[in-house]
Amino acid sequence: MKITKVKTYRVTVPSAGEYRMALGTHTALRSLVVRVHTDSGIIGTGESHQGVEGYSSETVETMDAVVSHVYGPLLVGRELEALEGLSAQLGLARRGNLFARCAVEMALFDALARSRRQNICALLGGPVRRRLALSGSIGIDEPEVMAEKAAAMVAAGFRTLKLKVGMPDIARDLARVRAVRQAVGEEVAIRLDANAGYSPTDALLFVRGLGDLAIEHVEQPVAAEHLDAMVKLTKLGTVAILADESVHTPEDAYRFIAAGAIDALKIKITKVGGYIAARKIIDIAEAAGIKVVIGQGICSSIEAAAEAQMACAYPHVHPVAEMVGPTKLLGDLAEPGLDLNGGYLELPKGHGVGVDLSEKLLRRYAAKSNGARELAAA
Repeated sequence: MKITKVKTYRVTVPSAGEYRMALGTHTALRSLVVRVHTDSGIIGTGESHQGVEGYSSETVETMDAVVSHVYGPLLVGRELEALEGLSAQLGLARRGNLFARCAVEMALFDALARSRRQNICALLGGPVRRRLALSGSIGIDEPEVMAEKAAAMVAAGFRTLKLKVGMPDIARDLARVRAVRQAVGEEVAIRLDANAGYSPTDALLFVRGLGDLAIEHVEQPVAAEHLDAMVKLTKLGTVAILADESVHTPEDAYRFIAAGAIDALKIKITKVGGYIAARKIIDIAEAAGIKVVIGQGICSSIEAAAEAQMACAYPHVHPVAEMVGPTKLLGDLAEPGLDLNGGYLELPKGHGVGVDLSEKLLRRYAAKSNGARELAAA
């Protein structure tokens, strides 16, 4: 089965409201959709969304340029079988560009799994589970507003909540967390995500203030370059420390684990460059006894389903995942999209990523951006 054509689409899907975090605010989902066509007629779909400012050096425009001018020309005419080899060649062709690589690799996995009439989870060796609990996600707001949203999520079935923090006013952030804890009681797990918003000193003060609030973990309290601060926070032992922005590659995972800088780590399929790098990170974490959480805070059902395939394939992955991104959007790219109601996600039953890209929705949301680019075999 040969690759005959690679097409890219820049899409913009409006959000259901502002989702505020320390690095910025999501008001829409901006993604690059990649479709890999084959001579058998099978089409694989991949997607990577653009993070807020400060999260990644990549934008939809840079992703599109790399896929259209580097990865696409490399892939056209190649056999779609040995994905490890193709992934390695992508890495050699352009160092970095993990978000762009993810969109392409996801499309390759989707096409290969569809050709074998199985899902990606099976291609990865799973499933070890067919159902994931979900962590409800709440952006930064006034304490009483966050508490009200948290109570509604618990009433809807969520047993784990993730709160965005990381603002300069530490006392206000602690008030946000305390208000939510009081609203939901002691039986609901609470995760915090600062998105690298604190200085090392403020992070220490914030974490010390969490001692009586039974917090599951604090995600990325300081920027990735502050390795020493992450070590100090982890050694403090007040709350488990989880790395997100610090871990993009297997080498990052090894470095932070070896330094004693983290108790857990987060994998977002876009951030790490796809399934192959994600598997390596999971293996490193498992060998070190480090917890692995998977999921995106904002994404379409394509990305969320792709991550669900990974989260259901490996036993070491934590069964409470975070791919709740579609709930924050007014639209979607898959039809039907994922059912995320009730705080759980069933492993999608379809082939490949498990859900199907809607041509109608793709045209609608690509029209809000710039249409499509295509590279085909001569």
